[in-house]
Amino acid sequence: MGSWTEIERIRKDLVAIRSLAKRLLKLPDHEWTHWELDFLEDRSCQKNEINTRQAEKLLELRDDAEYHSKVQGFSVASLIEDCWLARHDLSNESDRSFIENHKGKTGLKRRQLHKLFACCRELHLIEDYIALSA
Repeated sequence: MGSWTEIERIRKDLVAIRSLAKRLLKLPDHEWTHWELDFLEDRSCQKNEINTRQAEKLLELRDDAEYHSKVQGFSVASLIEDCWLARHDLSNESDRSFIENHKGKTGLKRRQLHKLFACCRELHLIEDYIALSA
């Protein structure tokens, strides 16, 4: 998520609000919820300043849409490969499918990273206290 300075700056900048919302809506492989789609569509034609929470959410959606190849010092490709090798030890079929579907990828979006980290914890590839940084 953005800093308070960034949140405050974008909150007052209508051009930045609209352009960021439009850019996020155009992403080819987004996984927005219905609420998020409505939120982004509303922001793409914003006519007034938005409140702090709306600016915070807009920046959160931006951060969720970015791909990351390294997180907390770990290579995403390496974590996926390690999980793939031990995928049959995962207790949940959807987790196995997730790992199989992402084999060979070098980067994931933040939402996908949460699931990858959960799989890594279950397989004891990373410690329980290691979390995604904000």
